[in-house]
Amino acid sequence: MCTTAKVQELIRQYKVREAFRAAADDLADNREMQTLFLQLLSFNNNVALLQPDSDMIRVQAESNPYMAYAYARLHDVLQPGKDSDRIKEKYYTMAADHGIGDAYAYLAFMYRDGDLGEQDTDTYRILMRKAEQMGSGKARQQAVRDLVYGSNGSETDPLKAYELAEHCLKEPDMPDPAYYLLMAEADAQFGRRAEAVRNYRLAAENGCSAAFYWWAVTACCDEEGNVADRESFMEIMQEGIDVRAADCFLMYSMLLDDGSFEGLDDGDKAEVKEGLLSDLKTGWMLGDSVCALFLGDYYENGRYVFEEDYGYAWLWYSRGAVLHNPFCFEALARMILDDGTAPGSY
Repeated sequence: MCTTAKVQELIRQYKVREAFRAAADDLADNREMQTLFLQLLSFNNNVALLQPDSDMIRVQAESNPYMAYAYARLHDVLQPGKDSDRIKEKYYTMAADHGIGDAYAYLAFMYRDGDLGEQDTDTYRILMRKAEQMGSGKARQQAVRDLVYGSNGSETDPLKAYELAEHCLKEPDMPDPAYYLLMAEADAQFGRRAEAVRNYRLAAENGCSAAFYWWAVTACCDEEGNVADRESFMEIMQEGIDVRAADCFLMYSMLLDDGSFEGLDDGDKAEVKEGLLSDLKTGWMLGDSVCALFLGDYYENGRYVFEEDYGYAWLWYSRGAVLHNPFCFEALARMILDDGTAPGSY
C-alpha cells in the first residue's frame, strides 16, 4: 500500500494514472489520501489522462462516491457524449451526497455556466457556500480566484488573493500546487512578471501541468502575446508536451506566422500542416478547446495549406463549443447568421 508521500511524489513526477490508482486503493477512512485524490482530479489535464481507465471508473462509480466523482470529472472535462452534462450532474450529486465538498463546487459551476439550461447564479452561490462549509479545496481556490479577477460578485483584490493563496500553501502538510498558480495569477495582475514566472514554475514543478503554458507565455512573450524568446518558449512548452499538458500542444501554432510559412517550399509546408493537425488534434483530445478553435480557423480560411472546407470548420468549431469555448460559439453563430457558410444540416 502506498504512503501519501509516495503518491505526492508520483504527482510531482506526472505519473498521473499511477498516482490515481495508488490513492484510490486507500481512500477508506484515510483523509490525507482523500485530499490527494481530490487534488489530483482538480486539474483538467490530469483528468484527461485517465481516459484509458474510464470503463473501470464507470463500473466502480455506482458504489464508490470517489469514483462517482472521478466519473463526473471525466464527463466534465472531456464531454465525450451528448448526455455528458446530465451524467456529470448525476455523479457529482452522488459524490456530494456522500460528503465530497468538491462535488458541490463543480455542481455550482454547472449552474453558473448554464450547463443544464439557463444560468442560475442563486443556485451557484448556495452550492458554493455548501462546498465551503464542507471544506472543499476547490471552493477555497475559487474564492481566491474571484479576488484576483473580481468575478462572481467579489471585489478585485489581488493582494488579498495572494496572501490567502500563500497562507493556504503553508497551512497543510500536503500543499496544493494550485495555490502557486493562483499566486502567479495575482502577480500578473500587479505586473510582477518575474514573480509570476517563478510561481508558475513552482506550480509546474509540483504537479500542476496547467502552469507550463502560462509559464512559457509570461516568461517568453511580449505584451501583444508574440513569442519574443523562441528558444526558451519551446523548451518550456516541450516540458508541458512531455507530460501531456493539453494547451502546450498549441506551441507550433503560436510560433508560426504567415511570413515565415510562405518562405517554405511545398514539401516543408505539407510537413508543417501535418504537424499542426497532429498536435492540435492531440490537444483537443486532451480537452483543450483552443486547439479546436485553431483548426476551425485553419479550415475556414484555408490557412497553412489546409484546404478551405466549411464542413470541417464547422466540425472543429463545434468540438470547441462542446468544450465551452466562447470564441467557437461566436464562430458558429457568424457562420450561420453573417457568412451563410454553415452546413445545411446544422
